[in-house]
Amino acid sequence: MRKLNLDKTIDLLVAFIRETVSSTGLSRVVLNLSGGIDSATSLSLAVKALSPQDVFVLMQPHGDWHQEAVKRSWALLEHLQVPTEHVSEINISPIVEAFTSSIASHNLETTPDESDKNLAELRLGNIMARIRMVFLFDRAKTLNALVLGTENKTEHYLGYYTRFGDEASDIEPLRSLYKTEVYPIARHLGVPTDTLEVAPTAGLWPGQTDEGEFGFTYEEADQVLHGLFDLHLSAEELEDRGLSREIVAKITNWVERMEFKHHLPYQPPEPVEM
Repeated sequence: MRKLNLDKTIDLLVAFIRETVSSTGLSRVVLNLSGGIDSATSLSLAVKALSPQDVFVLMQPHGDWHQEAVKRSWALLEHLQVPTEHVSEINISPIVEAFTSSIASHNLETTPDESDKNLAELRLGNIMARIRMVFLFDRAKTLNALVLGTENKTEHYLGYYTRFGDEASDIEPLRSLYKTEVYPIARHLGVPTDTLEVAPTAGLWPGQTDEGEFGFTYEEADQVLHGLFDLHLSAEELEDRGLSREIVAKITNWVERMEFKHHLPYQPPEPVEM
């Protein structure tokens, strides 16, 4: 993997946020703080690039699933000195329940796989992610602010996001960093240890973890993705570097299955002129 110069990389990302926000004629950002490493790092960079006064935060737990994440988020906000009045905590449970009840009442949930527990959890997670983005973009409109994203390079290549949900943003400061590279950056920025040590999760359902869903680790994913996209190595060359054939196949298959997400919406050809 790449060996980053942490100070210079942080300076580069801070300048990117500052210059991008300034170029739009705006001065504020708003982000969804989940209690995880990525949103903590995006927030820390934004505070450094702008100021605590120009950063606004939503926390959007679902019921009591995310109470530990909320505690971690408040600790980080206090550490970064983000004003309390800039923070809104919204429990999205009533909206999620109303939405899912409406789906059921209109018979929109009937599918050949309706008994598939994984499908049901995934659909619920997608609904949650999209509801959060509605709140986030509406908050940005009221504040005349940009939505600050939290997606890293690994998630992008793996398509590990909800379309028009957690991948929706105006600016993505972490998109050039692989997941395993976010950790040293976060540590260098002073993100609290409890956030650094928690298992990465999209928070889609209780007990869900990213790596449990993948069937491989972020460290394995980053080695393969770095080899494929940055070094342009073949699967065989990756195996020659000590990666197992099974892991390389799992990750490349995942990338191929999710590749369509990078091309949406598909565009038609230009019409034929006389």
